[in-house]
Amino acid sequence: MNTTSGLALRCLTLDALAVSTSEVLCQNGVDSVLLKGAGLARRLDADRTYADVDLLVAPATISAVRDILQDAGYRMKLPADLYDAAGDWHEQPWSAPGPLPLTVDLHRGFAGVGDHDALWHLLRAQAEPLDLAGGTVLIPDDVGTALLAALHAASPGGFAKPARDLVRALAVLPPSTWEAAGRLAADCDATLAFAVGLRVLPAGTVVAARLGLSSTSVPSSAWLAARLASPTSVALARLTELSGPRHVLRSLARGVLPPPVHLLQIDAGARRGRWGLLWAYARRIGWHVLRLPGALRDLRTARRRS
Repeated sequence: MNTTSGLALRCLTLDALAVSTSEVLCQNGVDSVLLKGAGLARRLDADRTYADVDLLVAPATISAVRDILQDAGYRMKLPADLYDAAGDWHEQPWSAPGPLPLTVDLHRGFAGVGDHDALWHLLRAQAEPLDLAGGTVLIPDDVGTALLAALHAASPGGFAKPARDLVRALAVLPPSTWEAAGRLAADCDATLAFAVGLRVLPAGTVVAARLGLSSTSVPSSAWLAARLASPTSVALARLTELSGPRHVLRSLARGVLPPPVHLLQIDAGARRGRWGLLWAYARRIGWHVLRLPGALRDLRTARRRS
């Protein structure tokens, strides 16, 4: 089996997982919306592959959803104490039951959104059914798709794919849809991230200007993250945006010396006992120190962007 066929088969398997997970939640009285995957491919009329299932649920249902998934055989991929129900996390990965290593990313919001409750209500109200893998899932309408494409481009997680999706979205969705998406962004406190995402691309910059979205108030950290800068560059920019030495020191300590439970998830060497954990901290500090000169250059570039 060649790579293309393998990716296509994996996407079909993920489609079936999206349907089965949505049905498990629905049978327990919980609605969900498929944010990306086959729904996004259908909206963009694009041949795109995907690596997991992204499901959005109402923030108020998150505790119930965790119990439902656990009872159905799903398992958290990261320790539960990383996720504070009152914190600012918006996405939690779960391993699906069965022999294949498939992931469901459980969302109670989206990066760049200030009001997750509003996002849920607005997307759910306009969601439309999609026939998929012998079942049905709900997906955002065109306006919701435009909003999410721009937000994802603003927080791409170091990947180029969100920008490619935005290229396609700008090509296929009409101006009226982007105007409505701008209003949707305002309603869920996501205007800044919406503008940042659009301005990643020349065509998006034109749309942002037409909508009256200024670039002068965009923080350097957001500008750098959207342009795939290194984590060190983004973290340094965020430090400069904080007010007061106490906040700066607290953020610096959290970034360079995170709690052990965090480091254990991202560095296999940290799991080799006490000395392994100490060496993991040393590697992390060294990694940031080596990238500091480049981060300083990136920060100067971000500050000159206007």
